[in-house]
Amino acid sequence: MLISRWSLRIFSKLAFRNKSLVEGSKCPYLLKLFEPVTSASRYYCIKLEGPSDTLNYQSNTPKPFDDIDYDSITGGDEETLSKLKRLILEIDLLYESGEQVPSHLRVDQWQNLLQLSSRSSRMKHLKYLFLIEKKKENRIVRKLEKRAERIERYENEPKNNHIEYGLLRNSMFHRIYEKQMNSLYNYRLCEAMLYGQDILIDCSYDGHMSLKEQTNCAKQLLLMWSYNRTHKDPFNIIFCNVDKESTVFKGLSKTIPTIDDPTFPLNYTKKNYLDLYPREKLVYLTPHCNEELKEYNHDDVYIIGAMVDKMKVEPLSLAKAKRDKIRMAKLPLDLYLDWKQGTKNLTINQMIMIMADLKIDNNWVSALKHIPKRKILDVDGYQRGLVGSNHKISAKRIRDDFRRNSVYNLLIKK
Repeated sequence: MLISRWSLRIFSKLAFRNKSLVEGSKCPYLLKLFEPVTSASRYYCIKLEGPSDTLNYQSNTPKPFDDIDYDSITGGDEETLSKLKRLILEIDLLYESGEQVPSHLRVDQWQNLLQLSSRSSRMKHLKYLFLIEKKKENRIVRKLEKRAERIERYENEPKNNHIEYGLLRNSMFHRIYEKQMNSLYNYRLCEAMLYGQDILIDCSYDGHMSLKEQTNCAKQLLLMWSYNRTHKDPFNIIFCNVDKESTVFKGLSKTIPTIDDPTFPLNYTKKNYLDLYPREKLVYLTPHCNEELKEYNHDDVYIIGAMVDKMKVEPLSLAKAKRDKIRMAKLPLDLYLDWKQGTKNLTINQMIMIMADLKIDNNWVSALKHIPKRKILDVDGYQRGLVGSNHKISAKRIRDDFRRNSVYNLLIKK
């Protein structure tokens, strides 16, 4: 009892002394040193200094379902509306979890998502749309950067009192605008409609392609038509078996808004190719048959199937040609090229490139240069062609020469 009272007196004296020392001190840091312990508070998390509304913070980033036209997507159908609401909740969950979701979805994209049955297919399609959106954004950024660099380079160039010639300056030549070039290309297509060679594009494979493959097919058709109009001897391309409500034709008409104009040089019809030409003249180009196309025959009318089969490769064009009892042929790729990797199914625009060059001089070596180099073993050194007389280099000889040269180079390095 005596010890406890004595200890209390000592603590009270020390506290009075510390208080007087702090009040008479000129150093401000002593105030923190002798601050009473009773004012301390304990927190188990970080205390926010801002207002309490920051806890309910919401991002200003637009979501793909902020502005939705429900009537245009569903058409007033209650079942489709309930399905759309479930889809919105699913996309919201993906968006909050950080998945690759585009920032905006059009009406047709919502309708395409509603047609997909599984969640994995919807996620793949959303990722596909996200990548396309980012590609467009990067393309715009690169275009603006190039424009800024060009303007900066033009402003930093030394000035003189003479007349300056060049881009964005004076010129002694007449400038050819893009509109004039388009008129020239369209004139070539009109000339091909009158006097050129016909080639058919069979557009009856929409039911055998996925949504992504149909979109890719529309892009390939656009590239095919653009290359053909710039060729020095273009084809008269005729799209047959066309369904105007299909995804492929809608994608093509979206990129070519004037496709239905009567003066636009593009022919399409819903008729079959058997209703347009006699059966004896038709030749279906398919990679699944055994007959090879030896040379280009100007009396024949060739058919190319408008199909992209990345997911599953099926001989649909072969079955259709057999069902219609018309001739079939494939490109002699094994005869002129040593294949390295990938399938031997070429894209639609590559087929038009090859056939357009083959039509001029029947030279397979120059026509097959449009095949991507990544699919060929060695384009420059091992491309097969005519050697001496009519003898052709075999695939075995090419592989043996390649191994022999590789071993010889290895011995030289050692």
